[in-house]
Amino acid sequence: MYYIKEIIDQLDEEIDGAKKYAERYVKYKAKNNMQWANRFKEMANDEIKHCNYIHELVVFFIEELKKIYSPPAEMLEKWEHEHKEYVEKVAWIKQMLTM
Repeated sequence: MYYIKEIIDQLDEEIDGAKKYAERYVKYKAKNNMQWANRFKEMANDEIKHCNYIHELVVFFIEELKKIYSPPAEMLEKWEHEHKEYVEKVAWIKQMLTM
């Protein structure tokens, strides 16, 4: 369970980074500074890519755990909650990057 929490914390850090870069993208685009807007957009997309990799790792790890034993309900509930938030946050960040 600790390992999954550690990975979720890492996922949250990547999402926070992507959000900050996306906000800067919007800021510089609003100032019509496309050089910096595009750089921040690229950095946000890189962070989203990292999020996707970490997300895949958690899904893989949970599936591997299920082969060995039944993970505690608390762990699965925590993951379901975090997964829902992950999907919503990444969708919002991607929406910001289409502005």
